[in-house]
Amino acid sequence: MNRRFLLGALPILAAAPASAQPLPAIRTLSISAAPASTTVTGTLANTRARGLYYVPGREGETMNVMVASPGNNVVFQIWEPGTLVRMNAEGTPVLDGKPMHDAGPTDEPAAWVGALPRTGPYLLMAYSRRDAASFTLTITVASQ
Repeated sequence: MNRRFLLGALPILAAAPASAQPLPAIRTLSISAAPASTTVTGTLANTRARGLYYVPGREGETMNVMVASPGNNVVFQIWEPGTLVRMNAEGTPVLDGKPMHDAGPTDEPAAWVGALPRTGPYLLMAYSRRDAASFTLTITVASQ
C-alpha cells in the first residue's frame, strides 16, 4: 500500500515547476533619526523589472517619497510592514500585504506623502510603465 501511494504521487511531483523564480534583491535603506532623507538611483531593464527597497519607519512619522525619471515613466508602490514578496510565473514580484493609501497597485504615484500607521520596514517597489528606465528616488521620514 505504501508503494502505491508513492508511485501515485510521482506524477503530481513531476508536474511541479523544477525551480521557482528567484526574488530580486531587496535593498534596506539607511535613514537615520527623523527628520532624515536618502536618495537612491537605479535602472530598470524593462517593464517587468522592479526596484525593491525596505524603508524603516515608525508609527506616527510622515514619509515623503518622490521619483524622477526621464519621460516620467517610473512610478512606485508602498506597502506596510509585514508584506510578503514572492515571484509569479511571469517573473515579476507579487506582494501579499497592505498597500499604503494612495500608493497601491492601482495608484501608480510619482510622489506621495503619508503618515505611517505602524513601526517597521515599509516595502517600496519602483517600476517602469514603459520600456527601460533610470530613476532617482528621494525618501524623507520626519516626526509629526
